[in-house]
Amino acid sequence: MKEKDITKRKQGGGEKSPRPAAMIILALFIISFCLSGQATAKDIYPAGDINYICHTQTGGAFDIMARGMAPYLTKWLRVVSPGAKGGEIKVQNMTGGNGAKASQYMFSDAKPDGYTIGDFNRGNFYRFVLSGEKLPFDVMKFSWLFSLSNVTRVMITNKKSPITSWESMLAFAKKEPLKWAVSSIGASEHIEAIYLKELAKIPAQFTTWGDQASVVGAIIRGDAHVTLINYSAVKSLIDAKEVNLLVSFTEKRLDPRVPTIKEKGYPQTLANIGGPGGSTNIGPPNIDPEAKRILVAAARMMAADPEFLAFAKTVGVDIDPLFEKDFEGLIESNRKFYEQMGPTLKNYLE
Repeated sequence: MKEKDITKRKQGGGEKSPRPAAMIILALFIISFCLSGQATAKDIYPAGDINYICHTQTGGAFDIMARGMAPYLTKWLRVVSPGAKGGEIKVQNMTGGNGAKASQYMFSDAKPDGYTIGDFNRGNFYRFVLSGEKLPFDVMKFSWLFSLSNVTRVMITNKKSPITSWESMLAFAKKEPLKWAVSSIGASEHIEAIYLKELAKIPAQFTTWGDQASVVGAIIRGDAHVTLINYSAVKSLIDAKEVNLLVSFTEKRLDPRVPTIKEKGYPQTLANIGGPGGSTNIGPPNIDPEAKRILVAAARMMAADPEFLAFAKTVGVDIDPLFEKDFEGLIESNRKFYEQMGPTLKNYLE
């Protein structure tokens, strides 16, 4: 009897083992859950490289800043977004139309997924929004991400030029035409040069050279007398005494021996020649909100990174970042300035 009971329990009594079908379903569920978790980790933004569109050729101020910024923005993207598999900033120079090609690409072709960002020359507001070169879209609809610096403008001349000071430049201009080099018609430094020329009543003739590197070459060769340019683009040349610094558009002197424009009686120029909003960074319209949040958060961290600040110092860039509403407010005031300057600019640019 006992042997029969034992046999019964072995054959069908007691706890039942899981059925094969149930085990298969459970296994599939576990595998599905794991794969789902892996896909989520893989898709954490940024999951791939980020293409940074620089609208100028290599060697100019925009390009120098883009390439100098790239490793630090990459670094902080990976800190802000732990688990992300990408974030490498790849700089791509896209020249053409003095910035129009890059803007067109950013507005019409780039996907708003956070994997394409780039720079924008604020001086192009007039050309792209108000002039006969108006682009077939509203540049104000770009996603304005952040700006990193104050643009420090300086006026320089050839190291062997008879023009050695602001006063000698004015005296020279009264005797013969002053050749004032600009990168391109309607570029930001051209518009600011027009503003300064009109305000200070400087007799001068503008000559265009295509980009900042070519402008610097014209000054070094003596093909142009003066230029208004980013300090970051010529700091090394000034330090090496390859060009002469005439005046700086700053509150304090960059060189104890060289005066500021404020000392020359034009403090109002500080609001519109250079100033905040340098290294303007944009994305396509309606960029993914989460990508924007991460990009801006990484930029905030980068702007306080001692190594990044050390890089900026070596190229003469004064880091003074603007984000979100402050940045958007600057863009709006910038647009209004160009609208007010419209009638004067039309005489020069159209």
